[in-house]
Amino acid sequence: MDLQFQEPGSSREQEQQAGEGADNFRARRLSLAKGNVPGGSSSDSISSPANPAARRQRRLSMSPEMGAKAVAAPFPPEVVGTYSCHGVEPGRSAGEMMAKINQDRGCVCYPFGVEGEKTSALFCVFDGHGVCGDKVSHYAMHGMQAKLEQHPLLASDPKTALEQVFIAIDTELQTDSSIDAELSGTTAVVALARWTQGGRGKVWVANVGDSRAVMAVQKGGKLKAVALSEDQKPDTPAEQKRIEKAGGFVSPPEEEWGGPARVWLDANMTLPGLAMARSIGDHLVGGKGVIAKPEVKEVDIDPAANMAAEGPQLLVMASDGVWEFIDSQEAVDILQANNARASATEAVTKLIETAAHQWRKEEGDYRDDITAVCINLVERLQARRRRRRGGGAELNASRSSCSSEATTDRADGGRRRRAAA
Repeated sequence: MDLQFQEPGSSREQEQQAGEGADNFRARRLSLAKGNVPGGSSSDSISSPANPAARRQRRLSMSPEMGAKAVAAPFPPEVVGTYSCHGVEPGRSAGEMMAKINQDRGCVCYPFGVEGEKTSALFCVFDGHGVCGDKVSHYAMHGMQAKLEQHPLLASDPKTALEQVFIAIDTELQTDSSIDAELSGTTAVVALARWTQGGRGKVWVANVGDSRAVMAVQKGGKLKAVALSEDQKPDTPAEQKRIEKAGGFVSPPEEEWGGPARVWLDANMTLPGLAMARSIGDHLVGGKGVIAKPEVKEVDIDPAANMAAEGPQLLVMASDGVWEFIDSQEAVDILQANNARASATEAVTKLIETAAHQWRKEEGDYRDDITAVCINLVERLQARRRRRRGGGAELNASRSSCSSEATTDRADGGRRRRAAA
C-alpha cells in the first residue's frame, strides 16, 4: 500500500437546537434508528468462543477506563497508551446526566502468535451498538485474539486469516443464545503488527464500520496523517450497490438534522436503520448486504530512527467517539502537541480528554463512548535495539486484565449531530 497523506477535513458546523426532545435525540444519535427491542440487557456475563484446552494463557490487556486504577500492561506507557471513557446521556430531569454503559472495547495483545515469540502484537478497538452492544464488542474482543492466534494462515497470509476470523466470529455469534445480535453489533478495527530484524516490519489493518486507524508519518518537518482504514458508510457507492443488490434499502443522509445514511430491510424503512455498511452482528440485515468481511490494508513499517527523522512515528486507533468532532490530522496534531513521541499514554489521555471536551461543547448533555490506542513506533524500535545490545528490560506480557465499569467522568458530554456506528 502506498501511503497517501490525508488532508484535514473541514470542521463540523454547530447546530444544537434548544428544546429538542429525548426521543428525537435518541433517534438522531443511535447507530440503530430503532434500537429499543425487548429481551436485551447488559451484564457482566459474557459468552466467548470455545477455546481448546491446550491453548496457552491469553496475553490480553484491555483498555482501562479513564480514572480507574492502572492495570498491568504488556508495553511500557511511553510505547503504548490506551484508555476507554464511558459516555453520558440525558437523565430524566432537565439538566441531569447519567453515565452510559460503555459499549466500547479496546485491547493490546503481546506477545502474539507463536508461544514465546516477541515480534508480533495485536491492537484492537471495538465500538458496540444496540441493546446488547457491550456484549457483542466484548465477545468480538476475546474471539479476535483467540481465533486469530490459532489460525493456520496467520504467519503466511495474515490478510486471509483476518478476513476469515472476522467472518467466523460473526457466524459463531449467531449461534450464541446468550447474546441477541439481531439488532446489536460492533465495529472493529484491528491492527496486526509484525516486527523484523532492525525494527522494520509490517502492519495489517482490518476494519468493519467506522472506527479508524491512522498512522502519523514525519514528512517535511511535520507529522502527517495517513489513513489506514476507511469508514464504511451505507451510501459509499460500492457498499450501497452491494446492499441494494441483496434487497436492502439505503436511506440518504438526513439534511435537516444531520443524520447519517442508514440501512433498512425495505423501502418502508422497517428496521433497523443501521448507520454502517459492515459490522460484526446486526444479523437482521445480514441477508441484506451488511457483511462482516473486513477491508484489509497491508503497510510496510520502517520507523524513523529518531524523532527528528522522516518516516512513520505513531499509530493511533480509536472509536468514533474521537472521530465525531476531530479529524485524522487534528488527532495527529493533538498527539504531537502533547508529547506522544515521549509518552504515548500521556498523549492518548489528552486526545480522549479533548474529544470529550468537544462533545460537551457541541452536544451538551450527551457524549458517546470514547476509546483510543496510541503506539509509539519509534520507541518500539529503540526498545528492540536496546534489548539486542543487552540493555533495557524485556517487554513482558501481562495476563488477561480487564477494568470494571467506570465511575469517573473526565468531562461532561453532549448530543451528537449524527448517529455513531
